[in-house]
Amino acid sequence: MPHRDPPLEDVVMPDGSVAGNALWRAVAHFVGASAEDQGEEEFNRLATAVFRFQFDANPLYRRWCQHLGWTTDRAGALLRWTDIPTMPVEAFRWGAVATEGISEPGTPLVFRTSGTTGSERGIHRVRTPHLYRLSATQGFSQAFGPPGPVGPVVLGLLPGYLDRPDSSLVHMVRLLRSEGWAEEGGTADGGFYLDDLSGLFDAVESIRLAGREVLLIGVTWALVDAAEAWRASGRSALSEGVHIAVTGGMKGRREEWVAERVREALRSGFGCRTVAGEYGMTELLSQAWSLRKGVYTAPPWMRVRLRRTDDPLTEQKTGATGGVDVIDLANLGSCAFLSTQDLGRPSDPEIEPDRGFELLGRFDRSEVRGCNLLVD
Repeated sequence: MPHRDPPLEDVVMPDGSVAGNALWRAVAHFVGASAEDQGEEEFNRLATAVFRFQFDANPLYRRWCQHLGWTTDRAGALLRWTDIPTMPVEAFRWGAVATEGISEPGTPLVFRTSGTTGSERGIHRVRTPHLYRLSATQGFSQAFGPPGPVGPVVLGLLPGYLDRPDSSLVHMVRLLRSEGWAEEGGTADGGFYLDDLSGLFDAVESIRLAGREVLLIGVTWALVDAAEAWRASGRSALSEGVHIAVTGGMKGRREEWVAERVREALRSGFGCRTVAGEYGMTELLSQAWSLRKGVYTAPPWMRVRLRRTDDPLTEQKTGATGGVDVIDLANLGSCAFLSTQDLGRPSDPEIEPDRGFELLGRFDRSEVRGCNLLVD
């Protein structure tokens, strides 16, 4: 399948303020740049510029920062991205998370969180769909190879998501397939499987016979079921050319498992040596990918910072487990500085600092205390 032009050759003209357009161009250039132009100094310069802009132009984020003691003068004097305050991802349930002066022409994408029974669903209005596409495809290409014969064919096992037209995960899989990570003649919607595990298994074997690699992105519980079915079918162990990428959780279908138990169940069922993973969420426009042993690597325009579990306003500097904060420059039109309810720890000294991490689980399910700060 022929793929599209390089990401910056079909760049759209931004449709925001003069300052917003300049910042949009700078972020888009950084995301699409070569590795030697994506260094720490340039990231720090961009991240602090995005912070100052969002502090001024994102009302919800500004109010959050003000309740934490930040002033315009303090924001203007900030020099290091590691000192930027993060806002809980639950803010997408509290109100509109939007940065004025940042937009692209056309209709925004609208993603909604899955939510739980009786809870409000968070809404992420993506007014920069081109920047989202650039981030998703560049990050995936860095992890798995370019579209076409060199890169893998992306398949999705996402029951529970496919019936939601506002699922960011389903949109990402469709996007990757439409950009060239699909079988010859494949369509954006052609790589999804629900209850047809036999059809999925046949597709995996057919793609491998054609000489292509496979990346199967699936929600945890569905992949565990599929691994059991693969082993029961008597099929041969999966070769090195098949990546199983775990995302999401058990979603109430089974008890929640620790990450290593999930990986062991998939290795045992599919017969594969390693299990990959995707770390992303509705509130973030970039993804971190794991290729081995549960170690995730964020793309160059994304950083992970750990906070203390007993003091969410203090960075965890000891290498111990902490709450995961994410800086994602692709979130230029919403909020680039978010704290999650995930627990992680730094990992693998060979990965650039603040980009390599392991996921260990989540805090309890109670919503972050602090939403009352944003209610008059």
